[in-house]
Amino acid sequence: MKYLFLSKLLLFILTSCQAQAPLHQNTIQNISKNGMSISWHHQNDRIYIEMSAPTDGWVAIGFNTHAGTTGTYLLMGHIINGKANVVEYYTTSPGDYNPITTHGAQAQIQDIEGVEKGKSSTLKFSLPILATSKYQRNLTEGTAYIMLIAYSREDDFKHHSMMRTSVEVKL
Repeated sequence: MKYLFLSKLLLFILTSCQAQAPLHQNTIQNISKNGMSISWHHQNDRIYIEMSAPTDGWVAIGFNTHAGTTGTYLLMGHIINGKANVVEYYTTSPGDYNPITTHGAQAQIQDIEGVEKGKSSTLKFSLPILATSKYQRNLTEGTAYIMLIAYSREDDFKHHSMMRTSVEVKL
């Protein structure tokens, strides 16, 4: 009887500890292509992203379920006078992208940091893993996307890219 009680107690403690364990192990994923590097990891209910490019202009990544830019959830950032800024955009058609706030959605980006050294920019930020509007994407671990990556030599977000490509990723 005592043995049965102790084994049930031990089982209860072990299952309680497993339930308390974090859902994500903070595994850092990364890709590099055409001089641009992107890394990300999940922590609790957010995804933390870092993107670097050989430019002192804007840097961008986007998430889409298919090739092409229409429907892309686009994150564009730049550093001006030492201040980092990243804006959430939604692409309605090639070349036509507007901040999600113009569509009535609330921006969810946080933890924005950035550094510009010469002709190199690095931006870091976080986003919730669950979209809060139809203009954003769920960024849960294991989700497959076509990731658009791009950068420009200009800080103006409407200025064309000097490099743009895409790569298949699994978050």
